[in-house]
Amino acid sequence: MEFNAPSSSRWLLVLFGASLLSLSGCQSHTPEQAAASAAAQLQQKDEKFVTTFQTILRGYALAANEQELTGVMNMILTVDAQNHVVDCSAQRGTLLPNEGQNNLRQAKLAKLVTELCWTTLFPEVSPKVFADAKDTQKIIAPMVFTPLIGLSEEQQQLQKKRIDLYRQIRFFREQMFVGHDPQSIGVASFHFIADAQGKVSECMVNLNQSPYRSQGFKVDSALQQRLVTQCKRLDLRQMPGFANYPQGLPQGYVEVDYSPWMNGAKQL
Repeated sequence: MEFNAPSSSRWLLVLFGASLLSLSGCQSHTPEQAAASAAAQLQQKDEKFVTTFQTILRGYALAANEQELTGVMNMILTVDAQNHVVDCSAQRGTLLPNEGQNNLRQAKLAKLVTELCWTTLFPEVSPKVFADAKDTQKIIAPMVFTPLIGLSEEQQQLQKKRIDLYRQIRFFREQMFVGHDPQSIGVASFHFIADAQGKVSECMVNLNQSPYRSQGFKVDSALQQRLVTQCKRLDLRQMPGFANYPQGLPQGYVEVDYSPWMNGAKQL
């Protein structure tokens, strides 16, 4: 596996569910770029980084694909030298050249993949792969969405739970964070109680480090208090799955990843 760096930007290509791809570059490099390229090759050999990236992406893709969309889509994620996501896009993949084109399905897949790109916390790329403080890194992850056929009843139930949980995560993310860009990176956990009318009587919010982005976390009591206040104002009748609790929800729990760039998806 190789990680060759063109002079303008470096490309790390992660094949969803398989192996790394490489992009060759023949440009001459400055000493800084040559050092970054060498570091990038070491990064690409970091099996822990690759495995973690793929595992996170696979789990969220399965959970977010409630419409059971199929096809191939490239997630294109750009990070700066501080490992902040600065751009996300999706492009139709070519791993399956004979795949039929359906414009509506492709548009839905692109929207889903771009949402995952902005809102999912992935592990950091090594700082050594950046030539300087203004450098950027692109990660291209070809994602293959295949029909979930032949699942056992237990597997079907597990997949349903994944989807239901992600729908609740999306609900809290949109209700709690849209219009408010956090200034740090972490995981917000919501513990709440609601009556049959969906009125929240109690809500406790904890802010914790992400296991993948611990360096970006900071204690933010103002954010924590704002989330508590907003949580108590929620009408949980709008939350997916709340209808399953006609007597009210005695113990609800949702975790939401947050970051300064998480609302980038709303720019679409």
